[in-house]
Amino acid sequence: MSTSDAAVVQLIAEIQAETLELDNLRKRGASAAELESREHELECLHWRLAATARGAARADLGDAA
Repeated sequence: MSTSDAAVVQLIAEIQAETLELDNLRKRGASAAELESREHELECLHWRLAATARGAARADLGDAA
């Protein structure tokens, strides 16, 4: 597994953990500000995942050439 592939796997794990935490906060009735902050954090993780996955795909294409 390449470094970029490992980064993708790590980001997926972070997104899963953050999603579970966000669900738990909603169930416990967290404040709107806290939920908004966590949702923003989750959105940032999604963007990081997209960028990292694109980089991994480019690296894989370079290896295939």
